[in-house]
Amino acid sequence: MKTSLIVSLVVSVLVGIFLINQGYQLNRDVESVAHRAQVAADVPDMLEYMKELKSGMERHGMTRGHTALIFKTPANDLAKLNGSISSIITRLEAVKDIPRTETTYQVALDDIRGTIRELEGPSGGYLWVQYWFLFLAGIGIWIWPAVAVIFFCDDF
Repeated sequence: MKTSLIVSLVVSVLVGIFLINQGYQLNRDVESVAHRAQVAADVPDMLEYMKELKSGMERHGMTRGHTALIFKTPANDLAKLNGSISSIITRLEAVKDIPRTETTYQVALDDIRGTIRELEGPSGGYLWVQYWFLFLAGIGIWIWPAVAVIFFCDDF
């Protein structure tokens, strides 16, 4: 009985630490970079953040697939998100040569900011899709001691 509780606790803690670490890395390399790009003051900074975002997504393998296990839609399609990011980078490269004092520059910058703001944040869904079995293991491991307590413990 005590052994099953200790094993369950250790497995849950290890799985939790692993998932928190993976979630942090995804958030650091993807979500926070996208946010920095959106609030960047000018095109060169925004362009640098968007390139860093694309690189972070590629580094984590977020170039194809979906961020949903069952209900896959264009909204959670990583290839489409990657294509949108590439389009934003292309637009930023076209805008960077316009003088900053021009109205066209400011309008384009504002439009691109809005587009970045509307991008789906893929990290949470991607974490779930990649490690769904660990989520289940971290929770499911508690079935073993629960069954032991319910069926085999006289003091219950």
